[in-house]
Amino acid sequence: MRARGRRAALTAALALAPTACGDAAPSGRPPAPPRSPAPTAARAQRGDGGTPRAAPAGGKGDEPADVRADAAAAQRPGRPFPVACAADADCGYDPSSERCGADPRLNRQPPVTDQGIVCYCDAGACALLRVLPVPCEGDHDCAVAHAPRPHPVRATRERPHEKGRPCRDLRLSTTCERTNICTLHRHACPGR
Repeated sequence: MRARGRRAALTAALALAPTACGDAAPSGRPPAPPRSPAPTAARAQRGDGGTPRAAPAGGKGDEPADVRADAAAAQRPGRPFPVACAADADCGYDPSSERCGADPRLNRQPPVTDQGIVCYCDAGACALLRVLPVPCEGDHDCAVAHAPRPHPVRATRERPHEKGRPCRDLRLSTTCERTNICTLHRHACPGR
C-alpha cells in the first residue's frame, strides 16, 4: 500500500513538474521529433561541394570568408575588357558594369525599336547609346534620329516626322503605338 501511495505521489509530482517550469502540460501525445536546421542556415555553411564548413575564425560565423570575398569581388566595378573595334558587330554590352566592350562574351544587343541600349563602334572604340522611351499621342510626335545610330526621338521643327512611302522614299519610319511610345520601323526593301 505504501508503494502504491509513493508511486501515485511520484506520478503526480512528475505530471506537475513541467507546468511548474512554464512548459505546457503533457497532452498524452509523444513528443515531436526534433526539427532539422533551417535550409538557409545549412546553405550558408555549405561550400561548392555541398559539404558543411566550419564558421570562419574571427568572423561573425554567418558565411565563410571566401564566399564574402567572392561577393565583394562581384560588387566591384567591372574588370577592364577590350574596347577596340572595327564594326558595330564587334561591340557587346556588359550589364554588371553597364558598359560596352569588344569582348566576344559580352551580350550583343538587337537594333533598337522603341527603347534600349545600343553598343556601336565609334572611331575604333565601342561606345554606348541609351535610348529612353519617347512618349507620343500620334505619329506626328515621332521622328527618326540617325546619329549616332538610328533610334526614335520626339519630332521637332528641325527633325519632323518622316513622310513618304516605305522603300520608295524612306527605309526608316516611326509610328506612335498603342502603348503611346514612338517605335522605329526598319523596312525590308528588296533590291537595296
